[in-house]
Amino acid sequence: MRLFLLIALVGGTSGIAGCRSRPAYRAPSFADPRANLAALIEDGERGIAPEDEALWRCEVGMAALLTGDEAAAFSAFHAASRIMGTLESSNKEALRAILGQETTKRWKGDPHERCMNALYKGLLYWRRGDLDNASACFKTGLLADAYSEAGEHQRDFAALSFLLGWISHARGKTEQARFSFKEAAEHAPKHRIFDNPRPQTRNVLIVAGIGPGPQKFGEGPIARFARLPSVAGGLAVLVDGVPRGHTAHATDLFDQATTRGKKKIDGIRKGKAVFKDAAAIGGWIVLDEGLRRREGGLIAVGAGLLALSALTRPEADIRHWASLPGAIHLAPLRITPGRHRITLHVLDVQGVPVPGWERTIETDVPANRSLVFYFQTGKNHAIHGPASATATPESSR
Repeated sequence: MRLFLLIALVGGTSGIAGCRSRPAYRAPSFADPRANLAALIEDGERGIAPEDEALWRCEVGMAALLTGDEAAAFSAFHAASRIMGTLESSNKEALRAILGQETTKRWKGDPHERCMNALYKGLLYWRRGDLDNASACFKTGLLADAYSEAGEHQRDFAALSFLLGWISHARGKTEQARFSFKEAAEHAPKHRIFDNPRPQTRNVLIVAGIGPGPQKFGEGPIARFARLPSVAGGLAVLVDGVPRGHTAHATDLFDQATTRGKKKIDGIRKGKAVFKDAAAIGGWIVLDEGLRRREGGLIAVGAGLLALSALTRPEADIRHWASLPGAIHLAPLRITPGRHRITLHVLDVQGVPVPGWERTIETDVPANRSLVFYFQTGKNHAIHGPASATATPESSR
């Protein structure tokens, strides 16, 4: 697939079908992101239902990012964010969702998914050297974390706070940097990099996605998340063969998916089941009263409520961004300017290197700015991510 065709599909609407004619969208699950990307582009050429457009674009963005195609990844994430950022549904969508399936509503992601879209956009802006837009993206992600659909407050996405702190320091916003680093330290597991980030002396930041992400499944009307087991527990970092420590756990996406602030949530999307039961009970009561009084109006209302209950399909919406990682780790480094070899070794959950699970890249570290990298552990002992220090410069969309 040529790059211009990929960007045309993920950046525009030419590959999106006009109506749903298939089940709710499920992303391909090949071990190789290139195979995933090819399958996703084929899906786009056949047509994606508008209800699934943002989810498809997020999956395309992830697959493109993990193959190193950062231009296509940016285009996909940016297009998805325009949909995900609008939390309201139309009246027609809401009615269809009440009477039909939740999947007839546009997928806009759960809070942790909107956070991750903003995180990836911010990293890609940063790699282009656009610190202002990177900062705006990290702030957008924190706002998505701060308010859930239920209006509940949380703001505990430590990885986003740390990234905003780093960018703010680079932009000379020292007060914002201090506040953001403090916020990250409050919500991340205890680690020295959060207590003392030292952005003034560290010039390379490695951001890593570790393990598989939370997977959504349904139990009748309730959607729940499952944590998948992971061999990977983090990354050890070597520079020119010299150990430089390991990544620090910043944010657990399963916890983000299953909590609202400090409150653990049992499940989501319970409203339609309540409506279905209430309509059925109310319908029988009103119908019985109408028959007893022989009042046609009450009989009609009762019958209508029973019909609404029968039409309502309370199955949970289990669409989710399946290719997300399970956790975000960070590793800030001080590396002298010049050509260097960075090697990553995957550690298991006990902190022991997994034999054969490593990756090395060559990069030039500049003297006048910081670098950021994103890597993600994958199946078959793969570590996916960029092959070079910077993305191809490109104008912002």
